[in-house]
Amino acid sequence: MKRSTVVMSLGVFGMLVAATGAQAQYIYGAAGANIPVGTFKDAVKTGWIVSAGVGADVGKKGLWVEAEGWYGTNKWKASGTYGDLGKTNLFSGLGVVGWTFMPEKSVSPYLAAGLGFLHASNKPESGASSSSTKFAYTGAGGLAFKAGSSTHLFVEVRYLAGTSSGYAKMLPITAGVSVQVGKKKM
Repeated sequence: MKRSTVVMSLGVFGMLVAATGAQAQYIYGAAGANIPVGTFKDAVKTGWIVSAGVGADVGKKGLWVEAEGWYGTNKWKASGTYGDLGKTNLFSGLGVVGWTFMPEKSVSPYLAAGLGFLHASNKPESGASSSSTKFAYTGAGGLAFKAGSSTHLFVEVRYLAGTSSGYAKMLPITAGVSVQVGKKKM
């Protein structure tokens, strides 16, 4: 199921880019801390998270779309909800739409929102593992810094959550780099 969801998400992203007359395509990667919130914080410690994706500017005014993948791990608290030592591995695939407020400036704030899936795999040190996949949503804000004609550095905080009550909810705080791989249309 995960494979077909990823393939479908990339297909939808490709159709969006083709249909919107994308101005420039780019790839990105980021890493940082994964801070649990809600009931998830009662069970796990702050962990790590990485993300990578492809995106495209739509028009010249700051609108963009992305297909994103996220992977991270949070170790369990010894006295937490799960009652054992272990970890929760997280994998998410998202389609995101964003807006950069000052795309031509050297420092640009942005906001983004998206939908997709979040897969959580609970792995105790002993005993059986369990996992589930839920519909997910995200919202993000960040700052992008020009670092050359085709490169941006960025810092971002986002809210990423599965839709079920008590399901994993987190605040990834990341820093990364994006590199333009397509030419801007004039």
